[in-house]
Amino acid sequence: MLKFITVIFTLLISTATTAEELPRQLQATQGELLWNFQHMEEFYPIRILKAGTTPTKLENATKPLKLSYHFNGTPFSVNDYTHRNNTTGLIIIKNGRILHESYHLGANATSRFTSWSMAKSITGTLLGLIREDGLILSFDELVVDYLPELKNTAYKNVTIKQALQMSSGVMFTEEYDEAEVDLWVFIRDWVSSGKANEYLTTRTKQAYLPGEKFNYNTSETQVLGWLIERLTGKSVSQYLEEKIWQPAGMEADAFWLTDRPGGMEAAGFGVNARLRDYARFGILHANDGVINGKRILPEGWVSEATTPSNKPVMNGALYDGYPLGYQYQWWTFPDGSFEAQGVFGQFIFVNREENLVIATTSAWPEAWVLNKELEFYALVEAVRKVTR
Repeated sequence: MLKFITVIFTLLISTATTAEELPRQLQATQGELLWNFQHMEEFYPIRILKAGTTPTKLENATKPLKLSYHFNGTPFSVNDYTHRNNTTGLIIIKNGRILHESYHLGANATSRFTSWSMAKSITGTLLGLIREDGLILSFDELVVDYLPELKNTAYKNVTIKQALQMSSGVMFTEEYDEAEVDLWVFIRDWVSSGKANEYLTTRTKQAYLPGEKFNYNTSETQVLGWLIERLTGKSVSQYLEEKIWQPAGMEADAFWLTDRPGGMEAAGFGVNARLRDYARFGILHANDGVINGKRILPEGWVSEATTPSNKPVMNGALYDGYPLGYQYQWWTFPDGSFEAQGVFGQFIFVNREENLVIATTSAWPEAWVLNKELEFYALVEAVRKVTR
């Protein structure tokens, strides 16, 4: 896989925004970021996700993982990786057994780590359950069929599928190295003031025709979260708790950031959970939606959600020189692997064929660092090689 990734184009390497332009939790030194990313409840109201009474067991492998990897021609150990990448937690699971688990920089097994955009993959998964419950007939239905509040916006002709695939064409800027991009405005001025859904009604400009082009866009996931709330009559957190968090045997309560007390979840970035529970979410997908012998996700959903199905989101089509693809809020690889991904170094990597899950949380000094992403893939490739 790494040979594909090394041709990745140079994007989002540094963050040039000034402190006063950033959301409060990012107005911080490196040491403060480490604390902030494990205490996001200090910055936002939250809604609790209650765990069930019987956690899914994760047993340790009988032999410890002996692993080294090469990056830019230099050999490194797993300890080197965690030190070099500001890693707070790393867990590697093969066939349901833990090959490696470690915590760093003051974190431990009970720490709750913020997901950043890994939350998008969770929200996207809930849409599969929405359809399975018969609350929508097809992803080809229009968003405004269920959210008429958006009929006078650029979402008026957008399908649910196009929102899932980040191809609505709605204008939204998410470059992390510019000042007044839509992402920072959305988080800083709208989510933080209790108006996450109201923000969507301001999106009146189109950059592309619906379905014409992939454009990574956190507001798409907010649309999906609003759909979940509208269709179920429940909060996104409650629906997740009932459909996945408890049935899949998550070991600990988690929480989701909301825009106000009792308000709307930040659907694209707001989950906070233990590392092992992020890994369990990965295991659920590695096992085609089954965990502990119980089907949690619709049969065939994982394949559908992680196999690009339209030209703009095919592997290699997202950006020039970038080999990944995208489907229903998951990043996809040419070999069938897929991942949830968040800024500052959050990943849940899944390979179904090898029954492999690697989850990691970090506090990179910048939102996105090309070399750190590539180094993660070098580690992944080394794990795959030694565990085959």
